[in-house]
Amino acid sequence: METLLSGGITMIPLGLCAILALTFILERAWVLSHIPGEQQAQTILEEAEHLLLSQGEAAAAQYCRTRKGPLSFIFAALLKRFDTLMLERREFRTTNQRLAQLAELAGAGQLGRFLLQHKDLSDLKEELILETEEAGKAYLGRHLVVLNTIGNISTLLGLYGTVLGMITAFASIAAAGTGDPKVVAGGIAEALVTTAAGLSIAIPTVVAYRYLARRADHHRGKLEVYGHAFANSLLITGQTQLESER
Repeated sequence: METLLSGGITMIPLGLCAILALTFILERAWVLSHIPGEQQAQTILEEAEHLLLSQGEAAAAQYCRTRKGPLSFIFAALLKRFDTLMLERREFRTTNQRLAQLAELAGAGQLGRFLLQHKDLSDLKEELILETEEAGKAYLGRHLVVLNTIGNISTLLGLYGTVLGMITAFASIAAAGTGDPKVVAGGIAEALVTTAAGLSIAIPTVVAYRYLARRADHHRGKLEVYGHAFANSLLITGQTQLESER
């Protein structure tokens, strides 16, 4: 404790960095250790799809709110994005119908209408795929940016403490001369302690960040498969809604 206190005021932000790093490392490790397996993920997907196709989006959204986990988070994000996209399509329905009529008048006939509908469907699917990726990153990669930042600034804070310690040491030399080593001992101790503390925090934090980020990417690739499957069910629901509104 005396050694740590000899590091001066810079040890306060370094101590906060250490506490935050440990907290987020444990939190991310716990989250990534509770990723559902294939069988459980398939069950969640089937239950959500069944509610979506049989009772509608509201029931599926309620199901996602009552459950915790990455798949529920991804499905909820897809439902929210799907509602926004469907609202946009309804707002531009008149324009789309006009484009289809112009395509028929130009000689494209039903083929032109089909191509326009296919393009709308492809755009909708692309948006949902992108939302799946973003939701997976948001859930699995949460707080990892903080860990990366702590790993970077801890070293800089240690260097900052080192500079302050050397300034103190040289100020003592200027005031009392170099005859007594005890005059500069306090400044040098402050410089060395902050450097060691900064490295002691930065090294394990960076290692943990790399490991957790790799695990997050690994799990995200697996979960996106189920997100894409749920997105396909949303597309089926959307086509049914549009056909019933015509």
